Amino acid sequence: MSDETGATDAHAAIRNAHVWFESHSGWAPPEPETVEEWAADGVCRCPDECLVPPDGWCEHGLASWALVLAALADEDARRAFRPRDPG
Repeated sequence: MSDETGATDAHAAIRNAHVWFESHSGWAPPEPETVEEWAADGVCRCPDECLVPPDGWCEHGLASWALVLAALADEDARRAFRPRDPG
């Protein structure tokens, strides 16, 4: 997939979603159960409401909520295992 936003992979689409969050207010992530229901149907929403595969991104370059939430969970896990700075 590629589009005018430069989302050629999931990492770029996730970055695009975070940029989108910065300029759009009033959004909230879906409940985990909602994402699970979408995934069971083989689809997922993006933050801008586009419908895509769970591991995909929309024509506007935004990652699916499944990708965004997985990336946030991965980051949380990495931070939990980082040694604290004794500083």
